[in-house]
Amino acid sequence: MPARLIKKLQKIYAAVEKKQKKLQATVESSADAAPPQDLLGHQMADLIQERALQDELLRIIRDKKVQPVFQPIVSLADGEIMGYEALARGPADSPLHMPAQLFATAAKHKLLLALEHVCRDQSIQQAKMLAPGQQLFLNITPEVINDPEFRNGRTKQVVLHHGLIPEQVTFEITERTAISDFGNFTRALHHYRRQGYCIAVDDAGAGYSSLQAIAELYPDFIKLDMSIVRDIHNNPFKIAILEALVNLAAAMNSKIIAEGVETVDELLTVMKLGVGYAQGYLLARPASQPPSVSEEAIEAIRRFRKKEAGRKARDVGTSLGRVIGDIVEHVPTVSPETSTEQVEARFAASAVRGVVVLQGTKPVGLLMKNRLYFHLGSYYGVSLYHKRPVELVMDASPMIVNADLPLEAVSKIAMSRDESTLYDLIIVVQDGQYVGVVSIMSLLNNITQLQVLCAHNSNPLTGLPGNLVIEEHLRRLLAKDTSFAVLYIDLNNFKAYNDKYGFEKGDKVLLMTAETLSRSLAREGQGEDFVGHIGGDDFIIITAPERAERIANAIIEIFDEEIRSAYSAEDLARGSIQVKNRKGKMESFPITSIAVAGVTNQYKKFNNYWEIPEVAAELKKVAKQQKGSSFVFDRRKYQE
Repeated sequence: MPARLIKKLQKIYAAVEKKQKKLQATVESSADAAPPQDLLGHQMADLIQERALQDELLRIIRDKKVQPVFQPIVSLADGEIMGYEALARGPADSPLHMPAQLFATAAKHKLLLALEHVCRDQSIQQAKMLAPGQQLFLNITPEVINDPEFRNGRTKQVVLHHGLIPEQVTFEITERTAISDFGNFTRALHHYRRQGYCIAVDDAGAGYSSLQAIAELYPDFIKLDMSIVRDIHNNPFKIAILEALVNLAAAMNSKIIAEGVETVDELLTVMKLGVGYAQGYLLARPASQPPSVSEEAIEAIRRFRKKEAGRKARDVGTSLGRVIGDIVEHVPTVSPETSTEQVEARFAASAVRGVVVLQGTKPVGLLMKNRLYFHLGSYYGVSLYHKRPVELVMDASPMIVNADLPLEAVSKIAMSRDESTLYDLIIVVQDGQYVGVVSIMSLLNNITQLQVLCAHNSNPLTGLPGNLVIEEHLRRLLAKDTSFAVLYIDLNNFKAYNDKYGFEKGDKVLLMTAETLSRSLAREGQGEDFVGHIGGDDFIIITAPERAERIANAIIEIFDEEIRSAYSAEDLARGSIQVKNRKGKMESFPITSIAVAGVTNQYKKFNNYWEIPEVAAELKKVAKQQKGSSFVFDRRKYQE
C-alpha cells in the first residue's frame, strides 16, 4: 500500500482517538451536574460506529476486498451487448457492502481515490468476458483524472496486461465531486483520449452540471440519468428533454445510453426517440458473472425494429433512402500543427471556404475562411496567430455527423446551430474516420430536389415510389458497386379478377398487395430495404441478397392468406372464377396468386439499371407458368 495512504489513515485514527479522549474528559468533569447521559451515550456510539466503518474501509482497500459486478449495455439496433459497466460491491457480510455506503464513507474520510484505484484494478482483471469491440465502462470521479498514480500510465499497463486495449475502455465521469476547472480537466482528458480511451458523461439531464460537462467535454457517450427514463412514456416533459439530448448528441457525434430501463414501455419510448443503447433491470441485473440480455427485452427490441422497418418501407420519405455520405465533397485537410500562414496561403490559392483539421484520420477541428480573417483582422491578430499552429484559431467543436444519417436529420441538426456557425461546413465521418464535408447549400439543394422528385413520382393509389424514383435508386446502387437483390412482384390472373369483381375491388387488391410487401419487409427485412410500385399490378423490392428468399417466402405466405378475403365464398370453394375471355366465351381462371422473380448482381455484373428488368422479365415468365404463388431466383453463373 502507498506510504502516503498509510500516513493518511494514521492521521484519521489519531483524530478519532483525540475526539474520544475529549468526550471522556467532558463526562468526568461533569460528575457534579446532571450529565446528559443519553446524548453522551449516542455520541460515543456514533464515534465507535464511525471508527468501525473506518477500520472496515481500510481492510477493504488493503486486502482489495471489492467485488466487481457487471451490467450489460445493450444496442437497441439488434439487442446485442455493446459493453458492460463495472460496478463495485463491498464484501457480502460487510456494512459497506452496498456501493452508496461504501463510496460515501470513502469520500467522508478522503479515501475515494484509493478506493477507486482498487475498484478499477479489480474490474479490469475480471473483465475477461469482453469480446473484440465491446467496451468496459469504468466509473471515475473528476478529481482522479489529475491523480499522479492515475496519470503515470499504470492503468494502461493493467489494461494491456489483462488482454484489453485502451480503445475498449470508457472512463465514465460520475458526479460524486464537481468539476471545478473545466479548462484543466479537458486538457487532462485529452491526454487519455490520445491513448485511445473513450469518455462518457454520467447522469445527463439530472442537472445543470451534467449538461455543462457535455458541452465542455464532448463525450463519446452520454448516459441518460434514470430519473429521466423513469415513466418517460407518461411524461411529455421528459420526452421533450430526451428529444433535445438526442439532437445534441447527433450534433456532437456522441451516442446516448439510457440508464435505469425497467419496463417495456420505457424501452420502446427511448427507442422511438432515437436512443441507441440502454441498460437497466429490464435488460439484465448486475452480476459477478456477466449476464445475458433478458428474452423479454430482446423480443421487444425485435418487434420494434420490424415495425420500424415496415414503416420505412411504406413511407419512402423525401430522402428516398439518401444519406449525407452520398453527397460529400472534399476540401483541403491539414494537421493541428500546420501554421496559420500556410492555411491562409491555401485560401488565397483556391476558392475553398474552409479546411478540415485532422489528427491522423480523425477530424478535430474546422477553420472557415471568415473565421481565419476575423482572427487575423483583430488588433495584433497577425502578430499573435500568423506564425502559430492553426489549432489556436480553428473551431475545435464543429458539427460532425455519421455518413449514414438521412439528409433530413442532418438538416434539422445543422439549422439548429448558432447563427455564427450556421453556414459552416458539415464534417462527415464513417466509424470516426473522416469522409468529407457537405455545405448547407448542397444539403438544402439535394433535399429540395428529392422532395420534388418524390412528389411527382409516387404512385397515386399506393403512395409508393414510381418508376423515376426506382431508377434513381438502382443507379445509386450500381454506382456504389455493392451487392444487392431485386424482387419483381406480379399478380397472376389479376385481369380476370378485375373483369369479375370490378376496378374498385381491384384497387383494394393492389392496396392489399402493397401492404403485404410492407409487412414482409417488417418481418424479414431491414430499414434500408426499398419498396416501389412500377405500375398496375407490378411492384419491386430492393434488398440484400441474403434476405431476398426470406422476404419472397413471407410475401407468398401473407398474400395467399389475405387474397381469400377478396373472393366470395362460392368462388373460394370452387377455387376459380368464371369470366368471359377475349373471344366472348366463358373461361375458368384460378384464384389470383403472386409471382416473385429475384435478380442479384452477385452472379452477373450489370452495367446499366435497365439490364436488371430484362433478366427479371425472363424469370417472371418461369414463375407465372407454375401453379399458384411462386418464387424464382436467378442463380445462373454468367460469363463475363
